Amino acid sequence: MLRQLERLSLETDGRYASAQELEFLKNYLATAEQRISAYEKIRDAEEKILDEVERQLRARNPYIFRKGNQDYSAVCRRDRRHVLRLGAAAMLFADLNALREGFLLWYRTIIKAFRDEKAAQLTYQVLPEVVNQALSSEEAPLMQPVMSLTQSILGE
Repeated sequence: MLRQLERLSLETDGRYASAQELEFLKNYLATAEQRISAYEKIRDAEEKILDEVERQLRARNPYIFRKGNQDYSAVCRRDRRHVLRLGAAAMLFADLNALREGFLLWYRTIIKAFRDEKAAQLTYQVLPEVVNQALSSEEAPLMQPVMSLTQSILGE
């Protein structure tokens, strides 16, 4: 959204924007109230969402956060928190490109470096389900593209 506004500002310098150029802004403004509401719900339910994701992951694999004798639960929770927060911001500002290029591609490299692909795959299957439970039927579709992108990049 912010990048699109900046681009529109530069492209229309000295002239009026066309109806076609304004379409993205109309679409965004039509969903702004739901985006803010969804963002606030995710923010306010963050701990519950993270707890439920962890509960479901442990139910599927009790050792999902262990490597040898090391327990990486806290590190994994921190990382899920970052994914959730950045995803909520991407939904709020309607900016999937910033999420993809600014975080997800980098984080995928980290996941691969630590050979955590299986845990990531399971995590990013569960996270969208839990996030959807925290949102209304009008809000959930706004977060769906973020969750799909996250799952496709981190859960591959």
